[in-house]
Amino acid sequence: MRSIVVVGGSGFIGLHTVRLLAARGYSVCATHSAGQIPPAIPNVTWRGIDLRSSAIAQNWPEQSDAVIYLAQSRRWRQFPEAADDVVAVNLAALQQTASYARAAGARILVTASTGSVYTNQSKVAHEDDAIDCVAPRNFYAASKLAAEILLGPYSKFLTIVQLRIFMPYGPGMSPDMLFPQLIKRVQTGQSISLHRPDGMRINPIAVSDVAEAFVRCLSLDQSNVLNLAGTEEYTLRSVGETIGKVLGVTPRFEHLQSGEAPVIIGNLDRLCKTLDWKPSIRLEDGLRAWLGASTKSVAA
Repeated sequence: MRSIVVVGGSGFIGLHTVRLLAARGYSVCATHSAGQIPPAIPNVTWRGIDLRSSAIAQNWPEQSDAVIYLAQSRRWRQFPEAADDVVAVNLAALQQTASYARAAGARILVTASTGSVYTNQSKVAHEDDAIDCVAPRNFYAASKLAAEILLGPYSKFLTIVQLRIFMPYGPGMSPDMLFPQLIKRVQTGQSISLHRPDGMRINPIAVSDVAEAFVRCLSLDQSNVLNLAGTEEYTLRSVGETIGKVLGVTPRFEHLQSGEAPVIIGNLDRLCKTLDWKPSIRLEDGLRAWLGASTKSVAA
């Protein structure tokens, strides 16, 4: 397998994945938003597209060995104003991509889902946990769960691997996401708000490990749903303390008045067994690599 299409190749996870694929000798056709100027990378051909259109694949290669779908609506927080945009990118464009993969003779389609599809935030999430489809959830998480269901029937025609990602972090991350916001608070002396006693529990994963997982999934020959997260568990307090250690700043904390600390942790047993691999980058090391490169740009 050497030719691959990456939809959403210029995004946070996408660009790291595209660079890794190219470095390992894949011939990559990657998409980017129309009007954007992506970086020149050897072995990578870029295609500018509007994922809200009804013919996104018209300029994609006639044949491809594999497809990775990493696109996501940039307006995912803006509900209900941007509901149409979220559906267009997270569902309609994904369906077009699945149809393209089948027509192009692709053997496998690997997609990015989210750990937010789980509704029980009182315990560690396993892939075989029952998911209550009518439980309260935000529109983004609802679109991702719908996407997982939508792709199910395509497993009759090609291998479908869906990665439920928990708390990715690293270079290229949008400044309004959790980790850049935590970094900004530590840098500026603002308090980090915690559920008692130490805040939510998470197992964050470095984006380079996320990219590695997507590349490794290309060798799978059976459809699967896999949690993708880091191997270390942290409280929000310990994350703030680790950020402070890396920056040389003492973080400040405050307690919220009510509410139990959620558990947003994905169990990795199935991932490790399926891929014969586990994420290897520790949080402190990942933060040092990220913040050492450009601390100012992270929290801008």
